[in-house]
Amino acid sequence: MLAAVLLAAAVLAVLGSPAPAGAQQPFANGQQVVVSADGDGLHLRAGATLGAPIITTLADGTVVTALGEQREADGYVWERVRYLGRPGWMARAYLVALDDGGDDAEDATPPAPEEPTVLAVPPPGGFTAGPVGTTDLAAFVEAQSFEVAGVWYFNPATQDYSSYLPGAPAIVNTLDGSTLRPGSVVLVSRRAGEQGEPVGPPPATGDPVTGEANVLPVPPREGLTIGVSGTNDPVTLAEAQPFEVRQIIMLDVPSQQWLTYVPGAPGIVQTLGRGQLQPDSVVWIRAGAVSSVVETVEATLSYYYCTQGTIAASIGDGGGWCGAMANGEVVHQGAAACDRSRLGERFRIIGDPLELTYECKDTGSAVHGHHRDIFFALSDDGYRWIVEVGYTAVIEILEE
Repeated sequence: MLAAVLLAAAVLAVLGSPAPAGAQQPFANGQQVVVSADGDGLHLRAGATLGAPIITTLADGTVVTALGEQREADGYVWERVRYLGRPGWMARAYLVALDDGGDDAEDATPPAPEEPTVLAVPPPGGFTAGPVGTTDLAAFVEAQSFEVAGVWYFNPATQDYSSYLPGAPAIVNTLDGSTLRPGSVVLVSRRAGEQGEPVGPPPATGDPVTGEANVLPVPPREGLTIGVSGTNDPVTLAEAQPFEVRQIIMLDVPSQQWLTYVPGAPGIVQTLGRGQLQPDSVVWIRAGAVSSVVETVEATLSYYYCTQGTIAASIGDGGGWCGAMANGEVVHQGAAACDRSRLGERFRIIGDPLELTYECKDTGSAVHGHHRDIFFALSDDGYRWIVEVGYTAVIEILEE
């Protein structure tokens, strides 16, 4: 495995750097910029390459915050930005300064028009939830097919709700269009009226997993975050988050019951499963406690993998590492081979574009001291990752 590090460095030197993608200067740190991608939307990626994992896809007109850093790769200039508290990388060619009155603004495609989202109808006195589709709260309320009593928006960063009550004086409302973007998820209440026959939630089914789980904004320790699931499987949704998931909560609108999934809990206590969760379902996710850092050290890095890819066919340890690790588990993302004395140790890598917490679950004949060999299912993903992170990095060892 250690030989892979030396060979990767040699191949990288031969490949050289990609051709410059333009002379665009980085936006200023903290500057507000707008997605303008000809109506197609733009991926926010975990790293500055086309192969980096997609965190989310943002519609034209979405505002993000620039972090004042650029990189060039795969024929693009990549701009580092923050969206809902989560950093990532976006292609610079499809970003325009919010207040830019120059050539970029003139040439850019105007943001797509906002269309209020029509949400599922709750029973009288009940709640429904979904993205607003617009920053015009009056238009959003008018678009609903029921009488809206109130609109609430939850901010994962502050852990606070702000509200808009139709018809109330402006001084009463703490929520307005300046707080929202079209994709913001809100909780909406319906005015009370005559109640119909109570209904129960749909049963969980054995449907196949569909959709791709969305990565939600990272909440503070033991806090909540909110967003659209992207998948019908709560297990997949929990595993996709870059933080420890303690609980996934979904409001079943017809029954007005809160359904929950708790990772690791027995099936008999789970009330949220496939057939109840859908890719367009709004979910609240509660995070676990964040582990404390007990030691910070410099480590050498490499990667091993299960399946051979194409872009780095000559790099790596030959692949085929698809079975059990030293601790008996089958290899998976987030696992690392370490010195045998460190089995069970958990750590984070400073500058890791995946922003994962890794655990030493495997060993290797060439892995000693503070060396960490990170597992990837596909060699191409490992290659892109090691190019992004480098062969040495500072790691944070976490409390057990």
